Amino acid sequence: MTRRVVVGGAFASAVLAGAAACGNPEAGSTSGGSGRAAGTDPARRSSGAPVPAAVTVAGGIRGGPVPFGAPVTLHSSAPLRSLTVTDTAGAVVGGDLSGNGTSWVSSGLVGPGETWSWTATTPAGAVSHGMVSSTAATLRVRVTANIGVGMTVGVAAPIVLGFGARVTDPATVQKNLQVLMRPAGSTGAWRKAVGSWAWLPDDAPNSTAHFRTKQYWPAHTQVHVIAPLAHLDFGGGVTGVQDFDWQFTVGRSQVVVADAAKHNLVIYRDGVKVATYPASYGLDSDPIRNTRSGINIVTSKHQTFEMKSTLFHYDEIEHWAVRFNDDGQFIHANPTTVRYQGTTNVSHGCINLSTPHAKAYYQSAIYGDPIEVSGTKVKLADTRTKLYDWALTWKQWTAMSAIH
Repeated sequence: MTRRVVVGGAFASAVLAGAAACGNPEAGSTSGGSGRAAGTDPARRSSGAPVPAAVTVAGGIRGGPVPFGAPVTLHSSAPLRSLTVTDTAGAVVGGDLSGNGTSWVSSGLVGPGETWSWTATTPAGAVSHGMVSSTAATLRVRVTANIGVGMTVGVAAPIVLGFGARVTDPATVQKNLQVLMRPAGSTGAWRKAVGSWAWLPDDAPNSTAHFRTKQYWPAHTQVHVIAPLAHLDFGGGVTGVQDFDWQFTVGRSQVVVADAAKHNLVIYRDGVKVATYPASYGLDSDPIRNTRSGINIVTSKHQTFEMKSTLFHYDEIEHWAVRFNDDGQFIHANPTTVRYQGTTNVSHGCINLSTPHAKAYYQSAIYGDPIEVSGTKVKLADTRTKLYDWALTWKQWTAMSAIH
């Protein structure tokens, strides 16, 4: 059993097993297990003064700094009453002192190029001090996220982190990424989201990680993402520019059931059917023009959008366009195909609606809404669109995790 002795100051994240650290000597302190604690000379011992404990650091690189991106572990030669650690800015670092008072592990990770100071106190009141420094980063890169702070998204929205470099140690990074959830508006406890990270090859040579839930997000849910990116070693000393710690909201559930065989589009909101629109899909006889069956995701929407194709020789302005993957497919108004909507598929792959129906749908759609397309000969696949997260089975998805 351990007891919490200091809280706050350090990024709260899971402690990695086997974490190691090492310190630098300071006057009146010990370091690396080779020094002698301040005040341990024979004269002081004979006077009956309390003897400070010798505090050493685990796992330093040849007696030098500890590797950044891991918790710091300190060991004491004698039981301690308390061990207080402060970071470079002077803020208290959270950590746990073991039940016997002889070891301490930080609750957060030490960042690159940091120096922490400690003060150890024995039950008799003897005090010793020391320091520990971490290695420097070789490169700091920016990491982007697809969902902004406070944004409201649909129930199929993945969380996408785009790294500004190749991540060569994805397992270490993934172990420190947390996705938590609770009902929107709640002040109760957060719980771990049921989902998995997958490392996708869609931004090579840089890395991209997607988090997808096993099933759609529960509607009306608050999500909390914690990613200590500026404290993690992505591999080879590469790290992030800043930590991520933000929240967003999953809004109402809006699922579009788009059936090309029935030539219609049905909208369900929070499980209730709210609209059925006649539609025309991609030309059935041409696989290149087929709308792709599978669970697509709304990625953007545009009141006016120029659509052009060198393959099919058109360049047209369309309205009330909702993009549902990154390969040129939209739900949009097309007055020229109204006579076919509800009976025949004639488009180049988009889903055509009348102008009033397209506008109504456009006004209701948000990023991350699922578009469940069926009834075509061509399936959504990983070679056709960037957001193909829901085109994969759960087994296929979890196989792309860095942690097995």
